[in-house]
Amino acid sequence: MPCIPKLRWLVGGFVMTWSMSVGPYVAAQEGTAGRLFSHTADFLAYQPTDEGVSQDRDLFPELPGGDQQSEAPGPQESTQQKQTDLRKAAAGAYEDPFYDNNFGCLSDPLYDGWLLGERFKQLRCPLCDECTTLDLGGQYRLRFQDEINMRGLGLTGLDDRFLLHRLRLFANWKISDDLRFYGEYLSASSDYEDFLPRPIEENPHEIQNLFVDFRLLADDWGELWARPGRQELLYGSQRLISPLDWANTRRTFDGAKIFYHTEGWDLDGFWVRPIFGEPQSLDSPEGTQEFYALWWTYRGLPQEVYELFWIGYADYDSPFAAAGTFKFQTAGGRWKVERDQWLLEFEGAYQFGRFGALNHSAGFFTIGGGRDMKNLPWKPVLWVYYDWASGSNTIGNGFNQLFPLGHKYLGFMDFFARTNIEDFNILLESSPTDEWKTIMWWHVFHLQNSNDVPYLINGLPFVTTPGGSTYLGNELDLLAIWNQTPRISWLFGYSHFFTGDWYRTNPTPPPYTGDADFVYVQWQANF
Repeated sequence: MPCIPKLRWLVGGFVMTWSMSVGPYVAAQEGTAGRLFSHTADFLAYQPTDEGVSQDRDLFPELPGGDQQSEAPGPQESTQQKQTDLRKAAAGAYEDPFYDNNFGCLSDPLYDGWLLGERFKQLRCPLCDECTTLDLGGQYRLRFQDEINMRGLGLTGLDDRFLLHRLRLFANWKISDDLRFYGEYLSASSDYEDFLPRPIEENPHEIQNLFVDFRLLADDWGELWARPGRQELLYGSQRLISPLDWANTRRTFDGAKIFYHTEGWDLDGFWVRPIFGEPQSLDSPEGTQEFYALWWTYRGLPQEVYELFWIGYADYDSPFAAAGTFKFQTAGGRWKVERDQWLLEFEGAYQFGRFGALNHSAGFFTIGGGRDMKNLPWKPVLWVYYDWASGSNTIGNGFNQLFPLGHKYLGFMDFFARTNIEDFNILLESSPTDEWKTIMWWHVFHLQNSNDVPYLINGLPFVTTPGGSTYLGNELDLLAIWNQTPRISWLFGYSHFFTGDWYRTNPTPPPYTGDADFVYVQWQANF
């Protein structure tokens, strides 16, 4: 429908105009609260923040300590502190996924801030129960991409420049403390490209989320909820399950989820079918695939996260020539800890099942250590990681990456899947000011199994003939993030891929064996 592209341009133009004129004034008025990194959830698409690198600092606030005040604060001081806390809560109200947004702070009579879109949050009906609220909002995102020798999937030798638009609109209707409805619409398009868009770049109309939450049980420990319907899924570090926010279209599923959440731990279980975008019609679930899991998270210890998971994935119409069907089980866990500014993370899993007529036995692990040097200028955080995922002597029978945010960990140029890969990488993150954050990331890629092939970001083989060197190449990723206001952010990125020997020594080498470059600028507004 022609009105949809016009709507995207209208919304984007209005919000961008506002950001250039009113936005700086609002940020100045908000002071420190307005300069918080409220867009960290969007930053998930570029580096491991939430449950990955730096946002765990927010998840693990420092424990109270030191000298305590001998006198209670006066009424005026207490009110000012409460208003500061409310402005901070409002700045960080947006989450990923959007159905976890929390705008409750806006209903507090002491809240004295103003941010884009707040007029449409916590709406109340005078004829309804006092706890009934309606939140309306969304997001507009515009990204320019200049791709040199990498248009398509992998290293292709093709160049392209284009604009990606994405509009998301959501409605969250809380009927009572026991019931709520949530719906979200997404429209994604690509303009000015020379080649056909990737499948993750265009989908003009998509029902991204449409579900009901209802509480089944509440006791002294926690609450048990059920969620049937269409829903995005995001778990842990997103190495295995993610809505894939970097994509212009986001990943979603049809099915049901049940979850029990307490103050110190959570247990989720779900059974769903994935949704694959159909640009010419409304999306429907993939009837030949099943995806299900149990996921346990423990947060009862300060500055530590523990996770255990069991995940099942079956495809009865497999794209691999060696197996018409496959059914895999993945069992593993994750541990992350911070002690005296030293950082440590480990995640791994064993995968087993059937790959056609063959047995399937595979696995992956990630281990990383680092140092949070927050007392130094620019507050640098340094990580050293090693990522390993098994291959196989049969193409397709290595570790299956499931539904990850591969872009977040295996290079921003999206050349490789978490299959038959070894990646030694070094990450340096810094914050020159409260509004700016920078990333420098260096990757060294090798094949894990020389009798297997490299796999593209979508999990499919890049070539069909194994052989040659195991050295795939190096990648340098540079990224700068500017949070103009708590609702508006910019990204400025550059990446370069240095081609390894595999591209020149494989028996059936790809048509292009040179280096590649990637430049992008993104503007995003939540409202």
